Amino acid sequence: MGRFSRLGLYRQQLLSSTAMDKDYLLARVSAFRAQAFHSCGFVVGKPVDYATTRLPLRDRYIHATGFRSSAEQNYYEILGVPENASRDDIKKAFHALAKKYHPDANKNNPSAKRKFQEIREAYETLQDSEKRAEYDRKHSRGTENAEYAAGDADGFRYAYRTHFSDSFHKIFSEIFEQETDHFASDIQAELSLSFSEAAQGCTKNLSFDAFVPCDSCHGHGHPLDAKSKVCPTCGGVGRVTIPPFTSRCGTCKGSGLIIEEHCMSCRGSGLVEGIKDVNVTIPAGVDSGDTIRVPGAGNGGRGSQPGSLFIKLKVAEDPVFSREGANVYVDANISFTQAILGGMVNVPTLSGKMQLKIPKGVQPGQLLVLRGKGLPKHGFLVTHGDQYVRFRVNFPTEINERQRAILEEFAKEEIDCANSNSAEGNWWQQILERITGPKFMLELSLFMLILLFLNKTMG
Repeated sequence: MGRFSRLGLYRQQLLSSTAMDKDYLLARVSAFRAQAFHSCGFVVGKPVDYATTRLPLRDRYIHATGFRSSAEQNYYEILGVPENASRDDIKKAFHALAKKYHPDANKNNPSAKRKFQEIREAYETLQDSEKRAEYDRKHSRGTENAEYAAGDADGFRYAYRTHFSDSFHKIFSEIFEQETDHFASDIQAELSLSFSEAAQGCTKNLSFDAFVPCDSCHGHGHPLDAKSKVCPTCGGVGRVTIPPFTSRCGTCKGSGLIIEEHCMSCRGSGLVEGIKDVNVTIPAGVDSGDTIRVPGAGNGGRGSQPGSLFIKLKVAEDPVFSREGANVYVDANISFTQAILGGMVNVPTLSGKMQLKIPKGVQPGQLLVLRGKGLPKHGFLVTHGDQYVRFRVNFPTEINERQRAILEEFAKEEIDCANSNSAEGNWWQQILERITGPKFMLELSLFMLILLFLNKTMG
């Protein structure tokens, strides 16, 4: 019953957070209260069918100042840092505020949990460079006032419904706390890899700042010899039941016992700032921007499951190989005689060097494909990409007299061959022009008459 008395406060918060018709909101809150009490075996007042309660859409403009959501909160103000703060300043501010508002250190302050969630959300956004840039772009636009006419009702209803649903979800989750809330915060880190490490996979050791169990109390938040007593809220069960709902006891955090004596080192939170070390297995074929999740390697929390560690990878460029997705590219340098006559050349691959046959007459920049010699593909039927060999033809800058004589003879033959082909082409061209000319039929008729005349004369 104590928790339901908070609904009156939530009703006032909802009324002040929107500029909508108050009668509509009162009907929705009253209906929620009636349904909540009815589900617990109580009947209070007359139930309200808020599904049929409609907000009259008058033919006028409705002025709204914008809905307050987590995306519109000023993360810099939450952490108390300027907008040009460095990542180190943001980290220091987060550690100081997180230690102050950590739920385990503020058991009797229900607002500390919400404050800690805001701090964590702000830190996770501003600490990541891409998320921070996206937030700054959106935040720079500001929360502008907007006017909605009757014709804009569809878009307005969508925004209003989303805000209203989010607000009621927040109220409901605070009254009936779910088990999925009991996880400590996650940690984001970056890891640099060489091209070969990313291509072949490896195991890397990563050290990072995190909240770790206190050494003085071994993460319990109280001295080991401290006396405990049965939790007066749940009677030692660790859970409270308001039919038909059952949730973890918020007083003892599910342990069934409470200890009033706190550890002086961690102030009862069971956590202190420290450094964590983890060995991370990097799968073969990863690329820059890929993220690896390590469950349980994030921040610790007394009475909560550890958070996760999210590692963003950054792969360095390689002097030999370049990549496009799972395909790799490599250059093969050959002489101009090899380009003309063909031959063999050593080509580096991800698994080592191999002998490659050079096709005769290969052109500079021509590509040759080695199927399946690329990087591993994850989640595809084709398990590996391809390797492309790009031929680079090296022309000599200096030659001896014998080489020059051979090349000059070759050039002379090439010119003669070209002239021969050109003359042959001209002869056929003249025939075609004579046949297709306008006087061809007249000339052919005169030729036939001469043949007939000669035939009669000789006969």
